[in-house]
Amino acid sequence: MSQFNQSLGKLISYKKQTDGLLLKADNATVKITVYSDGIVRVLVYREDQNPDAHSYAVVGKKEAEFNVVDAKKDGFLILTTAKFSLKISKEPIRFAFYTLDGKLLNQDDQAFGASWIGSEVTVYKELQDDERFIGLGEKTRGINRRGQAYVNWNTDSFGYQGETDPLYVSTPFYIGIHQGNAYGIFFDNSFKSAFNFGAGNNRFAYFTAEDGLIDYYFIYGETVADIIQEYSFLTGKMPMPPKWSMGFQQCRYSYYPDTEVRNIAQTFREKQIPIDVLYLDIHYMDAYKVFTWDEKRFPNPKKLVGDLKDQGIQTVIIMDPGIKVDKSYKTYKSGMKKGIFACYPDGEPYTAGVWPGDCHFPDFTDPEGRKWWIQQMKTVFEVGLEGFWNDMNEPAVWGKEIPPLIEFEYEGDKATHKRAHNVYGLQMARSTFEGTQKYMKNKRAFVLTRSGYSGIQRYAAVWTGDNVATDDDMLLGVRMICSMGLTGMPFA
Repeated sequence: MSQFNQSLGKLISYKKQTDGLLLKADNATVKITVYSDGIVRVLVYREDQNPDAHSYAVVGKKEAEFNVVDAKKDGFLILTTAKFSLKISKEPIRFAFYTLDGKLLNQDDQAFGASWIGSEVTVYKELQDDERFIGLGEKTRGINRRGQAYVNWNTDSFGYQGETDPLYVSTPFYIGIHQGNAYGIFFDNSFKSAFNFGAGNNRFAYFTAEDGLIDYYFIYGETVADIIQEYSFLTGKMPMPPKWSMGFQQCRYSYYPDTEVRNIAQTFREKQIPIDVLYLDIHYMDAYKVFTWDEKRFPNPKKLVGDLKDQGIQTVIIMDPGIKVDKSYKTYKSGMKKGIFACYPDGEPYTAGVWPGDCHFPDFTDPEGRKWWIQQMKTVFEVGLEGFWNDMNEPAVWGKEIPPLIEFEYEGDKATHKRAHNVYGLQMARSTFEGTQKYMKNKRAFVLTRSGYSGIQRYAAVWTGDNVATDDDMLLGVRMICSMGLTGMPFA
């Protein structure tokens, strides 16, 4: 075996636990957890890694019956649920998943399986002859991913085209289909990751991340719809949105001042064109500072919002995460006092240019950061708003590069930007959604986000970013929304 690539090695010992199996291998520990009849988690970690690392994606509770048989003569362990079986070879450790009547669903590449190259983690899977792949959510190209490779790193990608990758949202979940059977794999690793479905090789498919744990969920169902249901059990489902958000929503860059907004609304009504929502982009704010209003352009936002509601039109405002560095800005002063901004390792708040100029960025992976954001949102509810648009939350900065050493709280499991980047938009959307829950009580709220990670459907609808007005983009949008639906996002 190569001196660079390290696999699990052989099985040294195993122990049956109440929720699965614990395997000791030459080079790592493997925890197999049964989440439901159709879901098994495969978690692989080395001595210097924390197996209890926090996940923002998974909310489903593990609870299912299973059986384990040690086929010593054949060199296998076999774990069986009510829907499928997992066959674990001992020398070396490799995983293969089967239907109960013995049809192969998915198996490790026999030579490599779960492997490391330094801190990079990879799982190599055998390619079936007729296998097709769907999923990964907001991705370009065709619905069938066979022969393609994709990267997950949330990116501000204005004017993207049919081959552009990565985009704004990372949902590392795909479905493999072959010989009339289907299975799903969700790779819950928020580091920069990649999925290769036989691009540049005819030997295997693989998924890889630059660091972190080998942590994936194998999902089985008799149909693709069953698999998406199981994935949604695992990562959560969308709460019912308000009825008005199902209507036509009018948005562009940008409507201002308030007289223009009123004129747009009145023109829609006069021409009898249905409209339920009007969006306000960054020009409603004072110098692009979130939680403010431009007093000249929008002198009475509460009356504007109320008048539009009287016409049957809801107002949705944009909210960017960048907080302008300005000692006269109340929100900035409050954030500095609370110490909720993401920082360099020496404690200095990270600063980057965005629309308002130099900005700091709330750490939404810190419960105190989320609580602070919710407190700031009180001002927007006072004018009667019920809809909120989270933008620039990849997070995006001018120059498109954030130093990897920027630190985040990550629920007490401290992390650098390399781990926190892909979940930043998810946690901003969570904070915004939880703000609506606090201030709107029993009313349904609407949150829209540009960025996210698996589980984003619990908090927000997603739109496909900043495309341009061409026929090709229209077709691409249809494909992307179909793929997002296949990845548990029902509202796009």
